[in-house]
Amino acid sequence: MHDLMQKSKPAEIIGVTKKMLSIDYSDMEAHKILHQTYKILGDAANSKKYHDIELGLLNSIIKKGNGKTCQTAWPVIQINEEYFILQMLGTKLLKQSVDNTGGLCDKMDVHIDEGN
Repeated sequence: MHDLMQKSKPAEIIGVTKKMLSIDYSDMEAHKILHQTYKILGDAANSKKYHDIELGLLNSIIKKGNGKTCQTAWPVIQINEEYFILQMLGTKLLKQSVDNTGGLCDKMDVHIDEGN
C-alpha cells in the first residue's frame, strides 16, 4: 500500500479518507491511511495525530482480552475491526466460523507469519 500511496495523489487520498471518517470516525484503516500519507508528505504533526488515533482505537479493543477464546475475545463493534486486527498481527485467515462456547463470537483460524 505504501508504494501505491506514493504513486497516487496525496491530496485525493486525504480527501477521500477524511470523507470516510466523516461517515465512520472509528475506521482504523482510514486513520492508518492518513497516518501513512501524511508521513510520506513529511507532515509529522498530522502523521502522529492519525497514528495515535489508530492506536487508541486498536488498544480500546485488544486491551480487553487476548483474543484466544470466546471468553477472552476482543470486543469489536464492527466486523471490519476483526480483519484490521488480523492484518496488523500479520496473519492469514484460514477459516472463519461461529463459536458459541461461553458466548457467541467469531472464531478465526489463522496462520501467523513468523517472518513479519
